[in-house]
Amino acid sequence: MTRMKGVKVVIADDEKLMAQELRALLLELYSDLQIVGVVHDGETALQLVKTHKPDIAFLDIQMPGMTGLAVAKRLIAAEEPPAVVFATAYDEYALKAFSVNAMDYILKPYDEADIRRVMEKFEKMLAGTSVKPKESDNKDLSKPGGIRKFSLEKGDRMEIIDSDKIELIYAKDRLVYIKTLDGEIYRTKLTLQEYEGKLPAECFFRCHRNYIVNVNQIKEIATWFNKGYILILKKNAAGKSQEVPVGRAYAARLREYIEL
Repeated sequence: MTRMKGVKVVIADDEKLMAQELRALLLELYSDLQIVGVVHDGETALQLVKTHKPDIAFLDIQMPGMTGLAVAKRLIAAEEPPAVVFATAYDEYALKAFSVNAMDYILKPYDEADIRRVMEKFEKMLAGTSVKPKESDNKDLSKPGGIRKFSLEKGDRMEIIDSDKIELIYAKDRLVYIKTLDGEIYRTKLTLQEYEGKLPAECFFRCHRNYIVNVNQIKEIATWFNKGYILILKKNAAGKSQEVPVGRAYAARLREYIEL
């Protein structure tokens, strides 16, 4: 990484050992970083940011008194706020992290790959490039529209399906399928990436490398193992509810569709 020289970092975590572990790991991976302070409560973290104006603030979400979320809300109101990365032992707090415009989050115990991921994202921010999930090529929501009807093979006929009747599109065993609201499943010749480019971007979300979901059919969001999430869809015509995983690389974009 070439842009870390001179980058200032603040760490706030009431667990002193975890704070020191994060500091050591950051310096091991990026020796040019300046760790301008390691503190253990939210009030001191705010003062440290005001004094040193760091580029990145690593905040533990759960701290006594002022939580990391409360600190972040104060920081983002500043004229030049630092990039905020939340640290937490509980991934159910991650969606709350994105609700206050956090750049990203990492889970305890810390993982080198997670540290590299958030710092690479930060480097892209410094370079002025857009930060998007590597696995995603989603259309910009400012460009609505897209194809509203699709022809799908069923036996020796071609059926016409409205896009709003599609529940989800998924890949399995190198094949792509469309599942409709009435429970019908069609095999299709297009790829998931091609459907991303054709479907109305305001209604369809690439939530995983193997899934595109109709956001109007999302009923609940639940946490899942391995640092992920599950979208629980509304019951279809057969009375069954589909569960769809959300890949970690796509989680941040959920808030573009749903107020979290």
